Amino acid sequence: MLANNVSNLSELFQQRIAESEKLECYRIKNGDLWLPVSWSVFSGEVDAVAAGLIQTGFEHGQTVAILGKTSPYWCESDMASILIGGRTVGIYDTLLADQIQFLLEDSCAVTLFVAGEEAYARVLPFLDTVESLKQIVVWEHQPDSREGVFTLSELKALGRETLEKTPQVVASRASKVKGDDVALIVYTSGTTGRPKGVPLTHSNVLSQLKSGDMLIEDITGEDITISFLPMAHVAEHVPGFFGRSNTGMRTAFATSYDTLLDELLEVRPTYFGAVPRIFEKMYGRILERVAHANPRRQAIFRWVRDLARRRAQAAMGGPALSLKDRMLLPLAERMVYRKIRDVFGGRVKAFVTGAAPIDLEILEFFYGVGMRIIEVYGLSEATAISFANTLDRQQLGTVGWAIPGLEYKLADDGEILLRGPTVFGGYLNLPDENNSVFDDEGYLCTGDIGEITGNGCLRITDRKKNLIKTAGGKYVIPARVESVAKSEPLISQVYIHGDNRPFVVALITLDDRETDRVAEELKTTPEALPSHPVVVERVAKAVEVANSKLARFERIKHHTILPADFSLEAGTLTPTLKIKRRIVADHYSTEIERLYTEASASYQSTSAAPQ
Repeated sequence: MLANNVSNLSELFQQRIAESEKLECYRIKNGDLWLPVSWSVFSGEVDAVAAGLIQTGFEHGQTVAILGKTSPYWCESDMASILIGGRTVGIYDTLLADQIQFLLEDSCAVTLFVAGEEAYARVLPFLDTVESLKQIVVWEHQPDSREGVFTLSELKALGRETLEKTPQVVASRASKVKGDDVALIVYTSGTTGRPKGVPLTHSNVLSQLKSGDMLIEDITGEDITISFLPMAHVAEHVPGFFGRSNTGMRTAFATSYDTLLDELLEVRPTYFGAVPRIFEKMYGRILERVAHANPRRQAIFRWVRDLARRRAQAAMGGPALSLKDRMLLPLAERMVYRKIRDVFGGRVKAFVTGAAPIDLEILEFFYGVGMRIIEVYGLSEATAISFANTLDRQQLGTVGWAIPGLEYKLADDGEILLRGPTVFGGYLNLPDENNSVFDDEGYLCTGDIGEITGNGCLRITDRKKNLIKTAGGKYVIPARVESVAKSEPLISQVYIHGDNRPFVVALITLDDRETDRVAEELKTTPEALPSHPVVVERVAKAVEVANSKLARFERIKHHTILPADFSLEAGTLTPTLKIKRRIVADHYSTEIERLYTEASASYQSTSAAPQ
C-alpha cells in the first residue's frame, strides 16, 4: 500500500514504478495468448503521452476527456493527464452525440481521446462547435490528416522526441501537482435531470485508497483481477485503476463483455468486481437448468442449495450447522459447489459489488457455495466507497461498516448523510445546487435512504426520490421489489409503479443477451417472445416468486412484458443502466393505465362472482 506515503496521484504512480518496475502491470489478449506488460513499459507509454500533451500546449489544470471502452490506451491517456496536473473526464461510449457535447462544454475539455472509427466520426464535428476543444487523439483508427487531429501513436512519437530534448519535462510538471488539485471530473448519470460534474481532488482519491486498506489489506502483486467495467464509472476508475497503483495488483483487460466468461477461465482472477446483475443472472440460469432436470437431480439441487444457505446463515451468527450437515458438506462440495466456483476460474477470494441490492437468497446461496460476494456502498460525490463489508467481517444483506475517517448520520427521514476526506466540495458550475447538497453541518445529502443494523452495518433501502406511497398510505421501496423479480434470466429490467395508486403494477423487459438463445429453443423470433406463452408463463412465475417474498402492499398486482428493453437511446436508461423512472412513467403512461384498468376489472369480476 503506497497511498499512505504520498501526497498526490502523480507521486503514487511514480512510487509504484520505482517499487514494481519489472513486475507485471497488466496483460492483454493476442490471439490465444495473454501477453504480460510490465509497470516500466506502461510508465514509458504514459510518459510519452504526457510529454506529447505538453508539447501540444496542454497546461496544468486543463481537462482531458476520454471516450472509449476500458483498455490500456484509456489508462495511459488518463494517467498521462493526471501525472502533469490535468483533469480527466471519462465519457461512456454509449452516450449520444448531444450528451457528449454537453460534457465537453461543461468541463471545458481541451483534448479528447477517442477509440475507433465510429466514435471518431461522431466527435469530429466538435472541433468546430466546442469552443474549448483544441485537439482529438484517436486510437484503433487511422483518420485522414487534419489540423487538430492526432493518432495516439503520433502523439507518443511527438512526446518521445520532446523527452529526448528535455528529459525532465514530465517530471518537472509532475512536481508541481498538489493534493487539492482536481484529478477527475466524474459525471453523475442524470436520473433526475442533466448530468452533474463531480470534481474529485488528488486528496479525495488518496483518502479513498487509504481507507480501502480495511477491504483489501491482503492484496499483493501476485493477485490479479479482470477489467471490463467502464473506466468512466468512479468505481472502476478509483478503487479499480488507482487501487492497482496503490497495491501493485495486476489486471487482465477483457476483450469484450461477450467473451468475459471464457476469459475468466483463462485468467482465473483472485479478485473480481462485478455488477449485481451478473450474480442474479447466474443464479437464474442455474434455476433454469434445474427446472429441466429429472426429479432426482432437482431434489439433489434443493438439498445442496438449502445446505449452502444454512451454511451462510450459520456464518452470519445464525444456528450452527448440524453434525449431519457438516459431514455432508464435502459431498456437496464435490458434486456442485466446486463446479459453480470454476465458472469464475476457481480461485476468486472475493467478488466486490454494489450499485443495487441483491436478493438475500442469492447472497446466501453463493456465500455457502464458497463465493464471497462483498457488498459495498458509495457514490461519485464521496469518491466511490463509503461503506464496505470485508473478508474478515461481513453481514449479508447489508453494505457493511463505514470506512475509516468517514462520519455519517441518518436524517429524520432516513437519508444517509456523509462527511469526511473522501467527500467532494461541490458540483462543477452549479453554485445553486451546491447550496442544497450539504446540510448546515457540512454533511453531504446523498439522496439514499438507509437504516443502521444492531451491529452497526448500513442497509440501503432506496433512493429518496424513488419511494412510492400508495393510495393506502404505505411506502413501497422500488429497488426491493424490482430486485426480487430478477431471478429469471430472461428478465432485464423491472419498473414498478404505484405512487398514489391502490396497488403496484410492473413493466418488465426482456434481456437482449438471452432472447436469441431462448427464441432458438422455442423455434420463434426474438420479436415474438414478449407474447409467447412459454415466456409469458416464465415471467409470471418470476413475479409470483417475487410476490411470495413481499408484504401484501408491495406485491405486483398486474404486469406486462414490453416489446423492447429500456435503453440509453430511448432515454429510459442512464449510462450506468439505471432506470429513469420519470421518463419511463411518461413514455409508457398508456400501458400503465391499461394495467390498472385490467387489474381493477379483474378484481371487480372476481368480487362479483358467486361465493
